[in-house]
Amino acid sequence: MTSSQTSQQVATAIVTYNGKVLLLQRDYNTGIKDPGMWQLPGGGVEEGETPEQAVRREMKEEIGVTPKNVRFLGEPQTGIFVYHAVLLPEEVAKIVKGDEGKDLSFFTLPEMEELPLTKKLRTTLSVQKGLFESLLEGV
Repeated sequence: MTSSQTSQQVATAIVTYNGKVLLLQRDYNTGIKDPGMWQLPGGGVEEGETPEQAVRREMKEEIGVTPKNVRFLGEPQTGIFVYHAVLLPEEVAKIVKGDEGKDLSFFTLPEMEELPLTKKLRTTLSVQKGLFESLLEGV
């Protein structure tokens, strides 16, 4: 997050490929919230950006790819914008971890449930498991 972030708005993406969700493991840097926990790619909306521009920028920064297939899912809470990105095989081949995060990997839902997830993602997964399942099934 940067100081030019507006009104605490956040844009995040459920990035899927071949029945799995792409997660980013948070750094262990001093002062970082939820160190070592796994989260969805995304981050703060900067001044002058739309949430979609922000989520595309964050994916480029964090996973090295700006997916072609990005669609808005909703705003479950004021200022939190959620997108779904379905990766193409050629995009998966170009994934690289950016400067943020310790690791980057794909997980099935059962694997995700066993991971140390951020509190927000753990809550979202428990409340919206059906949404994750339908996104992974391509519905």
